[in-house]
This record gives sequence, structure tokens and C-alpha cells, in this order.
Amino acid sequence: MIAYKQLFLTTFLITTGTICQAQVSIQKQVAIQKTVVRTNRQTDDTTPITNQATGKRITMEDYSQLTKADPFAYHLVPEYNEYGLPAFYTMRPATPEEHETHRFRDRDPAKQPKAGQQIAPFVLAGSDGKTYKSAELLGKVVILSFWISLDKSLWDDKQSADLANALRPYLAGTAPVVLGVLNSEQPKEADETALKKLPFTPIFNAYGFHNKYHITTTPTFVVIDKTGKVAANLQGAGSFDKLKQVLATVTQ
Repeated sequence: MIAYKQLFLTTFLITTGTICQAQVSIQKQVAIQKTVVRTNRQTDDTTPITNQATGKRITMEDYSQLTKADPFAYHLVPEYNEYGLPAFYTMRPATPEEHETHRFRDRDPAKQPKAGQQIAPFVLAGSDGKTYKSAELLGKVVILSFWISLDKSLWDDKQSADLANALRPYLAGTAPVVLGVLNSEQPKEADETALKKLPFTPIFNAYGFHNKYHITTTPTFVVIDKTGKVAANLQGAGSFDKLKQVLATVTQ
């Protein structure tokens, strides 16, 4: 039965888009972000799990026993590290709605980056082969732009033009570092030339970062000032004009 529960958990993690990786090197974690979308490793007794009710560490066997009678009675909430991978899990009771629908929602808009806060650390693997680390970007203005996909139904010429227009006045001198944080993998038809024409450096397979920063709307622009603090969190279609206004202040 324990083996069955572990198999169930593995399936559950896949369907919720959770990536589970434990104690691997920095290089390997960056490589995983580049190549893997919504993939996981089967959890075992080494996976950190904390019972929210008691604050105590539990094992996978404990979790299996608790969910033996009702697989949807509890939910494992991942806490993401700087690589967009779960560092540990907190077990909490399912809400009545979650229990009925079997759909669990971990993103909380109240936990999104807020103006004045230090941005939670990130390490992002760009399609240009570079690694973008928040700690190494101090002194520069950074824009994390969150998108679902470069698929034509989700990303079009108008959005590209609107973002390019917002950025155009600030391309000279110390231009902002603009990163496009995408849920999806790189489209087959998008070659290197096409990617270079984008108004941002794409970060593919970055589903974990949408979860880490609790992004619920696209586009979302998180503008980070030169000290590493959030200058603005802009959401929705009207955010392009607001972005231009924010950049006029933080790029000075």
C-alpha cells in the first residue's frame, strides 16, 4: 500500500506541475530548469515534509498512513528555492472545495512580490546560454515578465510591440535586464534568430517560478530596482503603459 501511495503522490505531483529535486549540484539544477517541464522524482523518506498542524517533520510513510483512507484529505504545499524547485513540503488539510474537486491551488496573490520588498532570490537559465542570478544583478534594473507560452494563441505581435515600445526609451546606456519567464518549453519553430527578436530573454520551463512568486495573471511585470528591491508589480493589459512610467523612475 505504501508503494501505491508513493505512486499516487508521484502522479499527483506531475498533474500539479510540481518539480521535485533533492540535493543536486548548482550546475545540475540549472540544467534541469533548461530541459525539464513539470517533471518530478518520486519522493521518499528523505523528502522534507512538515505537518502544518504540529510543526513536526513527518516521513513519506506517515503521509501514506494519513491518506490511506482518503487520498484527498491532505495536500502537500511546496516551498520553492532559488532554482524554482521545491526545497521542502508542508502538509495541510484539504479545503472542502479541494476535497470535492481534487484540484489544489497553491498560488496566493497576497504572497506575490510587493513594492519595497527584497525580491526572493532566483537563478534563471536563459535561452541565450547565460545564467541570471539575482545576487549578481545588483546595480541593474531587472524586469521579470511572466508569460504562459510563445504559442501564437498566448503571445502575439501586439504584445511584443507594446512591450518593445515600453522599453524603447530605456535601451541606451544601462538598459534594464528583461527576462521572459515562461511556463512552457521552447517552441520547435522558434530558432535562435527568432528568439533574439523578442523584447526579452526567454526563460523556458520556468513553471516553478510562476509558483514561487504566486503569479496568477499574465502578463505580469515585476520590476526590480538596482538594490534588489521590488519597485512595482504590474499586471494585465494596462501594465505596458505603467511599466514605462515605473522605468522612468528606477532607471535614473
